Amino acid sequence: MSAAQSCSAQILPVDPTDRRALLAWNAVLGEGFNAGREAAWWASEETILARFGDPRPERLSVLLVAHLDGEMVGAAGADVDPGDPAEIEISVLPAHRRRGIGTALAAALRETLAGQAEVVQAETYSEAGVAFALAQGMRVGNQEHRLLLDLPVDRPLDLEALRAEARPTPGIEVRTWRGACPEDLVEDWARLTTQMEADVPMGDLTRPASRAEVSEIRRNEQRMDAQGWTLVRGLAHADGTAVGYTEIFLNRHDPQILTQDDTLVERAHRGRGIGRALKLANLENLAGVPEAGSARWIQTYTALDNAPMLALNRALGFREADVLSILEGPLHAG
Repeated sequence: MSAAQSCSAQILPVDPTDRRALLAWNAVLGEGFNAGREAAWWASEETILARFGDPRPERLSVLLVAHLDGEMVGAAGADVDPGDPAEIEISVLPAHRRRGIGTALAAALRETLAGQAEVVQAETYSEAGVAFALAQGMRVGNQEHRLLLDLPVDRPLDLEALRAEARPTPGIEVRTWRGACPEDLVEDWARLTTQMEADVPMGDLTRPASRAEVSEIRRNEQRMDAQGWTLVRGLAHADGTAVGYTEIFLNRHDPQILTQDDTLVERAHRGRGIGRALKLANLENLAGVPEAGSARWIQTYTALDNAPMLALNRALGFREADVLSILEGPLHAG
């Protein structure tokens, strides 16, 4: 790949089968992306090696690095599933910003992705990142609060106190487990996660194609386990019908930051305290995971205008840490 025209950095591809090059790429990408952020998770070496050691056959992944005077100063990556927007990341180490390196990486990504995608999406937590993406012809499509729940290792979360504040939920049963979804629940899980993909607030972003079939769920569970993830999950039933779910991700290689991922309650059953009951039951479920004892934070994401979920998360003790901006634009900006 030719050297960038807008700066003196050299942009080169990374071979994901080259262990040393792959880990160096991941380290620089994470260092630049998370600079200045509090309690910011990034994929561990074990996780990234497992991910690229068993790539999705239908997915195109692009890995690039920027070298300046023999030093790696930036990195970029892109993942594209057929028919979906390309998910891109561009990262420049703080000491080397405003020198055209990010622009050179962006141009190289566009060149490599030509014919593979028409739309690109990118995430950033900084105003500078938003400004850079806007200059590249993208627009803000959605924004979410990233919230943190502090978990000092010497003070466990007071679930009893939180449960005492919960609204009664007559007729609601919550079942929790860890790892792969039980066979007798997987059809309900597939249905609800498909609904989540349709219901989750995405602002003006292009929605990816739904992939919540049972076979895809099982394959994803296998991949996540291989990458070091423990899935901590709960499903709520109302009068025998599955009406909501929640899940937490814990990475066994780096358990300090846990992620409270999706929580869904079907519209017809909202306002009954099911979301709170799910989250509390799953936090209790989490307490049974040995690695969770090392956790310092749980992070979760909530759309800026999702007032009910923001109120629930704040009631559980979450605080706002920063704002995730997701931007979208054409691969080749006019």
